[in-house]
Amino acid sequence: MIKLSTGNLDVDVSDCPGWKVADLVGHVGQVFAMVDAIVIPRSQVRIGPGIEAKPVDGQGVLDWFTLRSESVLHSLENVDPTEALWTWSDRQDAGFYFRRMANEVAVHVCDLQRALSRPVAMDRSLACDGIDELYIDMLANWARRNGREFPRGSLHLHCTDGEGEWLIVPTEDQVVVTHEHAKGDVAWRGSAVSLILSAWGRTETGIEVFGDANISDQWLNFAP
Repeated sequence: MIKLSTGNLDVDVSDCPGWKVADLVGHVGQVFAMVDAIVIPRSQVRIGPGIEAKPVDGQGVLDWFTLRSESVLHSLENVDPTEALWTWSDRQDAGFYFRRMANEVAVHVCDLQRALSRPVAMDRSLACDGIDELYIDMLANWARRNGREFPRGSLHLHCTDGEGEWLIVPTEDQVVVTHEHAKGDVAWRGSAVSLILSAWGRTETGIEVFGDANISDQWLNFAP
């Protein structure tokens, strides 16, 4: 992320409206600080980060980001993934943060690549895991906390660059996710990276959409 951002801090990030690259770098560093605030004291309740979460202005944001990334790596290296911790998901253990940080950075690196008109690249196994994380571990908790109602139809995701299928069926307060070839009210077909970017609300990812276009738009706009 540092390499892509260097010399490009003033570039607009179209996937994050209103942000420039400096804002994106600042956001990811703030997330690292949020994780440190929970992991370091082994907190069982939500704790907000302190002054360390405030990004530095100008070029200094890159050095600040480096400090934040080194800190969170150290924090995670020194915690057992099975240890119970507060998280913003239905999974309440330190392992959530290992997975979340990998997927957080991977998606935002794609945002940078797209902003800079670079080829979009993400390890497809990480992309598939990120889809599982979003729909299985995170979405229901996020919807409850924000008073959001689920889209009114089911979504089927189908990878075109290898194995990977998901049927996402919303109920009153959760989503039921199965890995199967089944018909949904709408289907998205594309590479694993295209599917995870669409799942996180990115547009023009190259997916093919089949079925109810309105339900497709509801899912596209439902990302946290």
